[in-house]
Amino acid sequence: MLQSSNSSQQITIVEGFNEYIFKEKGSVFIGQVFPSTDSTEAKNSLNNVKKKYYDASHHCYAFKCSNGDSKFSDDGEPQGSAGIRLLNAITHFNLTNVLVVVIRYFGGTKLGIGPLGKAYYFTALETLDGSSKVVKYPAQKVTLTFSFEMVNAVYKHLAEHEIKITGTSYSDNISLSVVIRVEILEMIKKTLTTITSGQLEFVVKPGMVFI
Repeated sequence: MLQSSNSSQQITIVEGFNEYIFKEKGSVFIGQVFPSTDSTEAKNSLNNVKKKYYDASHHCYAFKCSNGDSKFSDDGEPQGSAGIRLLNAITHFNLTNVLVVVIRYFGGTKLGIGPLGKAYYFTALETLDGSSKVVKYPAQKVTLTFSFEMVNAVYKHLAEHEIKITGTSYSDNISLSVVIRVEILEMIKKTLTTITSGQLEFVVKPGMVFI
């Protein structure tokens, strides 16, 4: 049985790319943020960064995704001084579906473990702080099938609740592909069943999405 949502299931993501540059004792730290829904997307963005900044000393990173994908790397820096600090910055803002990369150009002066860790954390924190953020809510993809006589009533109800229609197909009946927030799913199903006098096929597809 599908359970209702609560606010704790919502996620916060970044929208678009952001960059912040920090300098410390000759070293340059370039923080960059990328939206990443899974490890494949994160790795593709990371590879592009490495190609662009091929001459950098280090490409440290951390990513965290709503599907459970998560990883961080010190990329040659002393263990615990970089990757985990970037992940901590992500956690500070309670973000997901995000990749943070900090590119370092070594300036010739060693910072020491403590100051180095602070430099990575500060760069990531400022980069994320300046990023545009948006809250997304758990939703389900649903297929609605009903008779043509009910089209206007069904469309009206969907519009009232700002439910997005992602596809339409026709045969003897009409089928709509929609995305419905979990917290209103049962209510929408009950109301549409009433509107169509029970002549409604309401099929919830597996897997959660966020809208």
